[in-house]
Amino acid sequence: MAVGRVLRARLRPARLIAALRWRIAMGRYRRGLFRLSTLKRGAADPASVPVIMCLWNRPERIDAILRQLDRQHRPVRLLLWNNAPAKARHYRERVASFTPSGSLTEVALYTSRLNVGGLARFFIARKLWQAGARGSFIMLDDDEDIRPEFVDDLLASAGPHVIAGFWAWKMKNDYWARTPALPGEIASYVGTGGSVCDLDIVSDPAFFTTLPRYYAFLEDLWMCGFARRRGWRLVKADVQIDFVLDETNQHHELGALKGEFYRYLRLTDPD
Repeated sequence: MAVGRVLRARLRPARLIAALRWRIAMGRYRRGLFRLSTLKRGAADPASVPVIMCLWNRPERIDAILRQLDRQHRPVRLLLWNNAPAKARHYRERVASFTPSGSLTEVALYTSRLNVGGLARFFIARKLWQAGARGSFIMLDDDEDIRPEFVDDLLASAGPHVIAGFWAWKMKNDYWARTPALPGEIASYVGTGGSVCDLDIVSDPAFFTTLPRYYAFLEDLWMCGFARRRGWRLVKADVQIDFVLDETNQHHELGALKGEFYRYLRLTDPD
């Protein structure tokens, strides 16, 4: 019991900060202050698959990401959300210096004065939905190296009301009581980085309005919980990803809060 009280005391500041950031972010979103600007266009293709990525503390990765997406087997458009305003010039310059010669049809960027974390992925997804886009979108993290078949492999697992990804776990009613899912298996959890998701996830504003404020920036768990309560399938995709710069990953700091949020969601895990 004493350990639980200490843990709750440690988590309280993080929850309060998350609630404040969520309130500011949603206020700016509702006022229409989040708009992407196209920085680069390649060969136009209406079938381009949207790939959404958040940027924060790995500016050195942008060149590799552009090259790897340009080598995909099908057209893609890269939609970037930068949570680090001080690095905006760097990103603009690197994109300007890159000349697409393959699959990359567009690179667009929005720089936010407020760090809204990974929730920004879903702000962009909602914009796509409101503009009439339907089908699947892909989420990629900038610490992930991908192969030319990355988009094809994810789309092979995609479908209506499906979330599929590389980082997939089968849980037993606790975030840390988990085992890796095998390709094609139903999962309890799919991480956002290296995943494909039906845009319908943001068709209902409730995705944003019912998000618990204290956990607003644990968007991976919220996505999974929101989808599972609506009967969606979460699946381990048969896709290969290599990870770099692990020391810059925020998940090292969020473990306790993620465990608390998973208990809060009270999900019934699949057998």
